[in-house]
Amino acid sequence: MALALSAGHGVANAADSRAEVRKQVEATMLLTGSLDIDADGVVSTYTFNQTEALPKAVLEVVDRRIRGWRFEPVVIDGKAVPVRSPMQMRLVAQQEGENYQLRISGVTFYGKKGEGSFARGKLQPPKYPSEAVYKGVGGTVYLVLRVGRNGAVEDVVAEQVNLRILGNEREMATYREWLASSAIKTARKWKFVFPTEGEDADAPFMSLRVPVDFIAPDTRLEAAGKWNAYVPGPRQGVPWRNWDASLQSPDAFASDGVYRDQPDGPRLLTNIDG
Repeated sequence: MALALSAGHGVANAADSRAEVRKQVEATMLLTGSLDIDADGVVSTYTFNQTEALPKAVLEVVDRRIRGWRFEPVVIDGKAVPVRSPMQMRLVAQQEGENYQLRISGVTFYGKKGEGSFARGKLQPPKYPSEAVYKGVGGTVYLVLRVGRNGAVEDVVAEQVNLRILGNEREMATYREWLASSAIKTARKWKFVFPTEGEDADAPFMSLRVPVDFIAPDTRLEAAGKWNAYVPGPRQGVPWRNWDASLQSPDAFASDGVYRDQPDGPRLLTNIDG
C-alpha cells in the first residue's frame, strides 16, 4: 500500500515534531452500500458498491466484523420487522512495522430521513484560503450545523478537520484553523429547507452534517473505494446535541452530501469493530 502526504513549506527545522505527527497518518477508504437486518437484529446480508476495489484479505476482515453485529430490532405497529438500511463505512489502516492494522473507524446507517434534499439550492463552496493554497494545505472539514425553522444557520461547529499534509503540531493546528474558519464563515450564509411534515416538523431546529473538501493543487478529491492518506484531527463537541453520536464518526460521511445529524437508522448494539 503506497500512500504519501506532502510536507508543508518551512518545516525542515521541525523534523522531530513532524516525525511524531507522521505516526498519526492513516490510510483510509470510504465504502458505500446497504445492509439487510432480520427481525431479530441479525445481519442477513450486505453489499458494497466498491467490492471490486477491495483486496480479498480486506473483505474477509470486514465480513467478520459485520457478521458479528447485532442491532436493536426495528418495531413497526408492535411487530419486529426486517429492514434494509443504506450504509457508509470508513476503513482505516495504520502501519505497524512492515504490516498494516485494519479497523472500522466509523459507520453510518440511515433510515428514511438520513440523507435528503435539505439544501435550498446549491450550497456555495467556501473560499480556499490563499495561505493554504500557497503552502499546499488540503483536507476535509466536517461541519455540523444547527438550522432554525426559517432555514437559516444558527450555529456551526467544525467537528473534525482531517489534513492531507504534514507539519509539526503547531503548524497542523494552524492549517486546521485556516480551513475550518473558511468553511464556517461560508456555512453561516447557507439556507436549508426545514421539514413541514413528520415528527421533525415541530422541532425547534434541525442538526445537519456537511463535509467540505479543500483540494490542494496537484491532488484529487477522495473517491469511495480508493485508499487515501490523511492525518485525523481532534473531535470537537457539538453543544446542541442531546443524543449519543459516538457511533457516527464524523468522517464516515461522503463529501458530496448533506446528512441528518441525529441518527434515524437501525441502532447498533455491538462494537462496530468487533
